[in-house]
Amino acid sequence: MRAAFLTLAFLIGAMAAARADCLKDLGQFREQVDTQNQARPTAQSQAAARELQKLEQNESANEVDCVNTLARARRMFASPTPPTADDRYAKDRRNQP
Repeated sequence: MRAAFLTLAFLIGAMAAARADCLKDLGQFREQVDTQNQARPTAQSQAAARELQKLEQNESANEVDCVNTLARARRMFASPTPPTADDRYAKDRRNQP
């Protein structure tokens, strides 16, 4: 009985520490996203900010939600920017007789 209680206490402590780590990582990533959005916003940084905002508005968020949201936001933030449409060639061809 005592071993089970100690194991349970250890697991609760580990979960609380993991939650604190996720929140710390979330705060650091939020600063990075906000800095990017203030300096030069991109579609990726704005999508990551929206994803983080959803978690902040969710009152029943737990450790799993925190980790999953952080992973999704990081994936969105790191995705490559789409190439810009360079249609100079098409415009040049239309203007020629």
